[in-house]
Amino acid sequence: MLCGATAFAQQAWTLEQCVKRAEERSLAVLNAQLDADLADKTKDQGYWALAPDLNGGATHGYNYGRVIDRFTNTFANDRVQTNNFYLSSTLSLFEGFRKQGVIKRNEVDAKAARLGIEAARNQARLETVQAFLDVVALRERKAAAEAQAASTREQIARTDALVEAGRVARADLLAIESQLAQEEFTIVDLGNQADQRMLALGRALQLEPQEMLSFNIQAPAISGLRITEPTVDPSEVLGNVLRTNPSFAQAETQVESAEKGIGIARAGSLPTLGVNGSLGTGYSGRNFQQVGEPILGNPVVIGSTLGGDLVYAPTFDVNTELTPFGTQLDQNLNQSILFQLNVPLFNQKQNRLAIDRARVQHERARNSLTAVRNDLQRNVLDAIVAQRSAYKQFLAAQKAVDAATLNEAYATERFTQGVITSMELATVKATVNRSQADQIAAKYQYLMAQKYLEILQGIPVSL
Repeated sequence: MLCGATAFAQQAWTLEQCVKRAEERSLAVLNAQLDADLADKTKDQGYWALAPDLNGGATHGYNYGRVIDRFTNTFANDRVQTNNFYLSSTLSLFEGFRKQGVIKRNEVDAKAARLGIEAARNQARLETVQAFLDVVALRERKAAAEAQAASTREQIARTDALVEAGRVARADLLAIESQLAQEEFTIVDLGNQADQRMLALGRALQLEPQEMLSFNIQAPAISGLRITEPTVDPSEVLGNVLRTNPSFAQAETQVESAEKGIGIARAGSLPTLGVNGSLGTGYSGRNFQQVGEPILGNPVVIGSTLGGDLVYAPTFDVNTELTPFGTQLDQNLNQSILFQLNVPLFNQKQNRLAIDRARVQHERARNSLTAVRNDLQRNVLDAIVAQRSAYKQFLAAQKAVDAATLNEAYATERFTQGVITSMELATVKATVNRSQADQIAAKYQYLMAQKYLEILQGIPVSL
């Protein structure tokens, strides 16, 4: 697995590959999957709760001193060994349909947990697309700055020739060299910013250290992207978002779950009926049984007649032995069945509090649903406004770039002729740099707003 991941990391990653990796490795997505797995198990447990339970036990002990043996009902003064074995089962016959309500709520909670996975993936997509486009935008700005620096170096070469010819002062050459140093600083700064965003992108993808060493991205042909005026309808987009967005669907299911919680709480005020069955047996160290026939002994005087004659009664002696363990288990076997009806009359208003608490949770869930809806509506409107603003800014920046580029050509020619100073030329070149940066920023702001709207509507991410 590591070898495959390392080989994959050696090639440049596309946006689609980055998004796929983020969906697979995002910690938020992994945690959401664990929550969904736990919710599924909780749902299954709700069905098992309808079945009777079964418990078994055994004891082994010794009694010392005077005690009544429970199996022989005789007093014992010496040490007596006792053993008990039992099985017990309880089945709830009626609980006000509480368990059925729990099952339905668990099913809704499991659905909400699965939607939570998609919501986490959506967030991972947004973060990945933002970081990816940030890197591409910074690299494009760096490329534009490098082109401008190359132009400045050519200007230095021409100015140096003019200085040697005595047509311009050396101070002008020094000023242009100072400008080149500033442009080179800008190139380094943009490169550092791009590297920082690359690290942020790598962290979002949960890349291993070995992968980070060779991690790189493949920028699409964004430079040729056609910027068109947005024509989306906010109401239509918002409708699509509310139909497809997992965060909103999850909030809806949480409202449904909280509503079922009220029914579960109300069931606590109803009578309950259950049945319990048990099977038990035991062993006693004082349980003896007769062995063989009785033995006739010497008669004993038990009284006398009116005439004075003594009355004798025969005596018998018997041999005994401890009743075997298995025999005692058979003899002491007992079964019981018990029906129990519980009618809640007064329990310190705990049921009322449980119902009120469930109603509060329901209201909170409804408020959360409203908050999610408001957030989505605000995000949609913000993205649409940002896209439209970026479109207008791009058009204005494009005109500014065209005008500044043409002005730079004229300014360079006039500087060569000695009409303007190097400071004036530097001002013109700074305007070009600023216009190009504004144009690039507007283009990527437009693109990010477009992708944000697509992700909110569940449209696959692609460039």
